[in-house]
Amino acid sequence: MQNCYFPNCWKTAVVVPIPKPNSDLSLPQNYRPISLLSCLSKVFESVLLRRLNQFLDDNNIIISEQFGFRKKLSTNHQLVRVTELIHDGFEKSETTGALFLDIAKAFDKIWHDGLLLKLMRLGVSAQLIKILRSYLTSRNFQVRINHIISSPRPILSGCAQGNLLSPTLFNIYVNDIPKTRSCHLAIFADDTAILTKHKDPHTIITRLQHYISQLQLWLTDWKIKVNPNKCTCLLFSKKHYIPPLPNLDIFGQPVPRLYEYKYLELHLDPKLSFNIHITNAIQKATIVSTQLSSLVARWSTLPIKHKLLLYKAIIRPVLMYGSQVWGSTSLMNIKKLQVFQNKQLMHIVNAPWYVRRKVIHDDLKIEPISEFIKKTSTRFFNKIPQISNELLQIPAYDPALPSSRKRPRTAMDAVFVNFPQVKRLRTSPTPSNLGV
Repeated sequence: MQNCYFPNCWKTAVVVPIPKPNSDLSLPQNYRPISLLSCLSKVFESVLLRRLNQFLDDNNIIISEQFGFRKKLSTNHQLVRVTELIHDGFEKSETTGALFLDIAKAFDKIWHDGLLLKLMRLGVSAQLIKILRSYLTSRNFQVRINHIISSPRPILSGCAQGNLLSPTLFNIYVNDIPKTRSCHLAIFADDTAILTKHKDPHTIITRLQHYISQLQLWLTDWKIKVNPNKCTCLLFSKKHYIPPLPNLDIFGQPVPRLYEYKYLELHLDPKLSFNIHITNAIQKATIVSTQLSSLVARWSTLPIKHKLLLYKAIIRPVLMYGSQVWGSTSLMNIKKLQVFQNKQLMHIVNAPWYVRRKVIHDDLKIEPISEFIKKTSTRFFNKIPQISNELLQIPAYDPALPSSRKRPRTAMDAVFVNFPQVKRLRTSPTPSNLGV
């Protein structure tokens, strides 16, 4: 620390390429490079990160729109903010336009000199800047595939995905992204959304295109690239018909307009019904359950309490991700989730088909899906006032209004049918205890 020196022996990274889901694995760009680094270097990084974060927090430097890698902020908080903006437009009979940006190799393309310049402009101490310069320069990497390691190659730009400092340095690098009065920014690390509301859809396209013109200058100045073909425009509206609109344009390439987009792992549709997300969540949870079938299946000899623990710790989180946002969805979607949970619990206790679902839930002491949503939503929203970010202080609204009944916070008071009827369910006597 005194010599402002980061040892060269800690600067060599062994890169392991991790394939991106649902992509052509014959193309190198469809792999995410994860760097394996020296453990001692991470100890030093943790010291630097603590000092850097203290400076950023004391001076309130990171913009409020950035929720990634910040204390007390998660993807759910950003998703709640985005969906609340859209619902606010629904209440005012406005259409909300959203542009979702795809930054190409965000962490790998950070311009080192540009980052150091931004640190100087922010007033970071000279000692810390010298250490970070030593940390960023003269780095090299080797790629490992199937126990074969390549020869070393120099790293001329970027921060390794695996470094403790990389997320914070990236936040600093994109901290001066352009902002306008007519558009709202929603950023989580490199996942960026630009939203604007208006009753006229043509005005929305005009505003977004005006923002893109400013954004292009900023991207060019700081050597940040976007993938126009992976960027997406989506219009959220309660209207049944939206007239044909011109396409947005980024660097001369049209931005495709879709009717569904996965933002921060939550599938958004034009009316925020979350039907697509619920279907995908059940499919993902089914795949995870299949992978664990040798442990949680009916014939498994694993104790019931351990099977239940696997369901709560691994399967249910996949099923219920983002429930604070989509918890006020339709009863049909809640029933689909409850049916999935019923089947999982029946397998866990190896119950015959005629045993009532309520009996299984009571004996396992596990709440129905609707009660779980209420509990997690109440805990989540009760903590929001303790967060200092002013963008999360959403004004109160009347849940009795038809346009407000599907807003995220109404999940705290919603009433659902806990146990949907199953055709094969009979009224014959059922055991009151499963021996759990």
